[in-house]
Amino acid sequence: MTAPALLTLPCPAKINLYLEIRGRREDGFHELGTLFQAVNAGDTLSAEPWDALELYGGEGVTGNPEDNLILKAARLLKTRYEARIPRDAGLRFHLTKRLPSGAGLGGGSSDAAAALRLASTLWNLNLPTADLIALGAELGSDIPFFLAPTPTAYGEGRGERLEPAPAPYPFHVVIATPPCHVDTPWAYREAGRYRQEVLGGAFGDSWTRFRREYAVHAGRPEFYAGLRNDFEAPVMAGFPEIRAVHEALQAFAPVKTMLSGSGASVFALFEREDDARAATEAVAPRCRYAVTTSLASHTPA
Repeated sequence: MTAPALLTLPCPAKINLYLEIRGRREDGFHELGTLFQAVNAGDTLSAEPWDALELYGGEGVTGNPEDNLILKAARLLKTRYEARIPRDAGLRFHLTKRLPSGAGLGGGSSDAAAALRLASTLWNLNLPTADLIALGAELGSDIPFFLAPTPTAYGEGRGERLEPAPAPYPFHVVIATPPCHVDTPWAYREAGRYRQEVLGGAFGDSWTRFRREYAVHAGRPEFYAGLRNDFEAPVMAGFPEIRAVHEALQAFAPVKTMLSGSGASVFALFEREDDARAATEAVAPRCRYAVTTSLASHTPA
């Protein structure tokens, strides 16, 4: 069956409802335990058959648009399945970019996941999800989550080993990104230094207990007051503007305010939508991105 000429997919953001650095691996990466959650805010990516691989709307996302993960994803797919794709087959992508870069929201990873889905369909490969996830893991640790069939997932390894998780309480969510960028290698170094100087050097070992408790209490809003992100303390110490946004959101008494990923975004969980919108309005002037949204209950088709 021939694919339609133009396809469009949403590229949702993610937040990390829990993030524990569990250790350092022999390959230099860190072992993580995290709870990924997609939200109903993000970018949009369209694609249509073309005579080359081109991307519009990605200007400024990377220094060189050719380095964008969208094009890298399409090139990887074409290389792996060159026997099934005509040599002159291309795609023209158009990205409507809303999510800020360097923000801990997985925007680039979500865009790349959508690119894999679109390319698989438009080149009539129609690959199973497991194959797309394996390709995504080669491009980035967060990409498999955006290809998974669930909007809520436990992530282990670098974050690429996924298991479905129970749906969380249906909070209203404020996401706020101050005008700064957090370099991920810097965040890992600072988290290591913080662990040595403040925590005595031990890696966290609460992930198994968290998973067990979350499975029982995911529907109780008060449970979320105990969420954890091991990057939060060192990143906020290094970025006063992130701390200021965190404190401004806290003033509206959410159930929880927390860093997402390694930053720079902060999110707050509210039971009442009007409280969430008031908080968004208050912090927006000091942010490069601020939105009131909700937790996703399904993945993009």
